[in-house]
Amino acid sequence: MKNTTRITNIDTLSAYLDRLITENIKLYFFKKDGLTDKVDHQLIIISEIKKKISELMYQVVNDGMYEYVEEYRTFNEGSIIEELEELIQNDINIGEADRARLEETTKDIPNVDRMIVNEKRLRKANEGRARNKNRIDDLFKTAFKK
Repeated sequence: MKNTTRITNIDTLSAYLDRLITENIKLYFFKKDGLTDKVDHQLIIISEIKKKISELMYQVVNDGMYEYVEEYRTFNEGSIIEELEELIQNDINIGEADRARLEETTKDIPNVDRMIVNEKRLRKANEGRARNKNRIDDLFKTAFKK
């Protein structure tokens, strides 16, 4: 049995899922904007992330354990699916807030209040994202404890 300790935000299940979500959101916008070359590139990235998730799953099932170093935060109880749904929403909120903030900066007369609101939205979504990822890894680890 091989014991591989994974690092949150780098090679944990939640990090891979989060990246997969983010790259799919990018894919959505590239398709929407008709950026064919970027769509093709995103499809390659998404495929590689899926391979990494499959490799992780194979290793965990084979080893019978999932060890990771978590990012310290406080979080509420919940299931992996609920956390994943919240993670998806937080990733979407991050993208929306970031785009809205950036759009405001390109205006001749930017609305500072709108920029502040979107900065707060971005921060709240980032904090929620971190909590979701920690919880996903914790729930996944618990499922494979011997």
